[in-house]
Amino acid sequence: MKSIQKILLMCLLAFAAIACNTEPSLQKYYVEKQNDANFIVIDVPASLFLGSNSTLSEEQQTALKSIEKANVLAFPISGDNQEIFEKEKENVDQIFTQKKYKLLFRMGSVAKGVRLMYLGEEDAIDEFILYGVHNEKGFAVARILGDDMNPGAIMKLMKSAGEGDIDVNMSAFDQLDDILEDKDSVQ
Repeated sequence: MKSIQKILLMCLLAFAAIACNTEPSLQKYYVEKQNDANFIVIDVPASLFLGSNSTLSEEQQTALKSIEKANVLAFPISGDNQEIFEKEKENVDQIFTQKKYKLLFRMGSVAKGVRLMYLGEEDAIDEFILYGVHNEKGFAVARILGDDMNPGAIMKLMKSAGEGDIDVNMSAFDQLDDILEDKDSVQ
């Protein structure tokens, strides 16, 4: 009887330790900022931004199918939110200091640059994170979510997209342009 109580107590303590994890995460940050007027949040399923790509190789098709959706969180700088921008940028930078966010590449500088990171294992990535900062325009964090994404295949896919070989429906992101235009007209 005492051993059952000890096991239950240990399970309860383990559960409490896991539940009390106060380490900030990108997902928590997204949820917290969802209704903040300083942020723009867009969730786009892959089916909306990936068009018909029937001419792609089987490897490219598999890589494409591993992408499920994109979540974009953007903080555009307006005339009166520079201090808030600095604080929020610091919060996001703090999140990305965690070891679970593995850096693939970085371009630019701290004031104006881009980082591509991932979560998961090298051969089975569950999330790519694209983080872009411009100290005069703002920052954006894009989470590309999927299941067992292969980084090599995704990088080839990105190269193909850059060369115009992949049908990407950019109109799925028109909402972001519309919101940015509305914010500009308010200032």
